[in-house]
Amino acid sequence: MKRYVMFGTHPLFGDFVDAIHACGGILTRVVRNVEEPPRVPGQRFEDRLDNYHAWLERQGIRHRVEVLMLCDFRPQAGEEFLFGFRGPKLLPLREDLRMRFGLSFTVIVHPGAYVSPMARLEEGVFVGAGSLIGTNVRIDEFTFINRGAIIEHDCNVGPCVIVGPSAAVASSVRIGAGAILGIGATVLEKLSIGEDSYVAGGAVVLKDVPPHVMVAGVPAVEKKAFFRK
Repeated sequence: MKRYVMFGTHPLFGDFVDAIHACGGILTRVVRNVEEPPRVPGQRFEDRLDNYHAWLERQGIRHRVEVLMLCDFRPQAGEEFLFGFRGPKLLPLREDLRMRFGLSFTVIVHPGAYVSPMARLEEGVFVGAGSLIGTNVRIDEFTFINRGAIIEHDCNVGPCVIVGPSAAVASSVRIGAGAILGIGATVLEKLSIGEDSYVAGGAVVLKDVPPHVMVAGVPAVEKKAFFRK
């Protein structure tokens, strides 16, 4: 059974451990480098971890995830590494871990997804259950493709992109680094989504989206400038 180590946490914790187990692995350690922002009870990392432990017990697996701070981390032989959060903010931590420990990060594809053998997935990409990645697609490093998303043939998806559940990207689309596509968003063929832009959930994109803007609606129109916090 592969042993996975997760750096950082996010509300998508359940999606990560679901895919880890579907791929025949188990989460053994979580490494934290910053404090989690305040969340309501039931949505905190500790609550999600408790749910994971309870699920393991129901499967007859007696196992507890070790939680440690980055200053106490040392890699162990045979471990696989992934980030438990997404977006460009992970890149400084990635560089630090690469320089200090020589770490590389695994690609995780849920077995319920279809990825064309002619597609190319770079380091740290995550593809969730029910997603479809078409022929000649390139997905750059640390991009997150959520459940049920479709990336059609000949698309080029930049690094640290987040594609929400059930989003649909038609053929020959270019998506810039750090862009976000919300749940159920649709992008028509041969368009360009600018870097660090945000396509709101349910939007239908009929023309190119500039960098650093939010678009929403049907058809999608520019609403405001968008900058990640």
